[in-house]
Amino acid sequence: MHEELLHYLWKHRLYNAGNYFTENGERLEIIHPGFPNTDAGPDFFNAKVRIGDTLWAGNVEMHLRASDWIRHKHHRDKAYDNVILHVVGQYDSAVNTSNGSEIPAWVMPIPDHLYRKYMDLSKSSKPIACGDKLQGLDLLTLNSWIERMAIEKLEKKVEQIRLLYESYDGDWDEVFYILLTRNFGFGINAQPFERLARNTPWRIVLKNRDDIRCLEALFLGQAGMLDEAPDQDDYVRHLKYEYKILRAKYGLSSVPAHQWKFLRLRPSNFPSVRLAQLATLFNGKQISLGRLLSAISITEALDLLDICASDYWTNHHRPGLSSRPRQKQLGKQSAELICINTIIPLTFAYGSLRDDEKLKAKALCWLDSFKPERNSIIDRWKALKIEPISALQSQALLYLYQNYCTPKRCLHCRIGHSIIASHETS
Repeated sequence: MHEELLHYLWKHRLYNAGNYFTENGERLEIIHPGFPNTDAGPDFFNAKVRIGDTLWAGNVEMHLRASDWIRHKHHRDKAYDNVILHVVGQYDSAVNTSNGSEIPAWVMPIPDHLYRKYMDLSKSSKPIACGDKLQGLDLLTLNSWIERMAIEKLEKKVEQIRLLYESYDGDWDEVFYILLTRNFGFGINAQPFERLARNTPWRIVLKNRDDIRCLEALFLGQAGMLDEAPDQDDYVRHLKYEYKILRAKYGLSSVPAHQWKFLRLRPSNFPSVRLAQLATLFNGKQISLGRLLSAISITEALDLLDICASDYWTNHHRPGLSSRPRQKQLGKQSAELICINTIIPLTFAYGSLRDDEKLKAKALCWLDSFKPERNSIIDRWKALKIEPISALQSQALLYLYQNYCTPKRCLHCRIGHSIIASHETS
């Protein structure tokens, strides 16, 4: 058994009903369990219990064995001096505060059927432990939790964006530029794309955005892709010349070329092609944070991503190396992924940090308008008859799988709670 089960039962008052007594034989009445503490210190704050004839208000600490109190050195920590009750799974030792006062202990009576359900889920080898129980679940519970997962995922993104926003002194344009550039790496090259953006400040891009060749020289040079490019054509020689000037002018440092991944990628997905497309995107006034935030529909936002790399890339996929002619258009699927992973979270974060509910609602509406993603995780949900009808739902199911199902956080999941706390004992 894990200690988190004690926390769960205490929080939801799911222990066996009956008359309770402390290990010292005093009558115990639990009036309020208090509130979970996610930081250091006792497990629950501001609980209320009556022990004997005395009403106590304070904190509650929980352990599988009472002696864990001593093992964790709480008897030397003044932060635990205001603990009014020690809730344990097994009583094997009396414990004291740092000033020597003995703390009342109570062995929580755990219902057998709840324990069995908990063990069934926590010990399951299935990727989705509750999969065989989903069909009997109330649809309202299921759908409301999926909706909550979509919000929770966006809120997590908000926190990441907030930290980035603060690190760049509240410059939203810089934040937008870094996030958009990162997501042009489409997962496999996300880190070097982000490093490139951090090494190449937005102000430099802004000063050179009217010349597509300058932008390509800047991005490809900063990526280290011009160092080893063969000088077989005039365009590459020009890019090298331009980058030499830019590097000296702005004191730039490039990303090591070995960080870029080309293996098993289609030529149209090569990072060199993506960098050329990124240059086109920033060229002139093709895209900006202001234009995205003011977009009324998702179609308007997608139109801003309707780009094609410059003519040179029609028959090249790496600088200096020719290839069969093909326009390097940013595909519809790629544009939608950028919307889902960059534009929508950024719009939601901007609305959250500025208390703009309309922007947050717009971001959710946009996410709900996309078709659901297709991948192996979504296939697992489909096999259980849980089929997302929008990207909002598929994003929620991905988040649920990665953050609750995989780490077996069933006690923190509303679905898991519904299964464990149900009155069925079979």
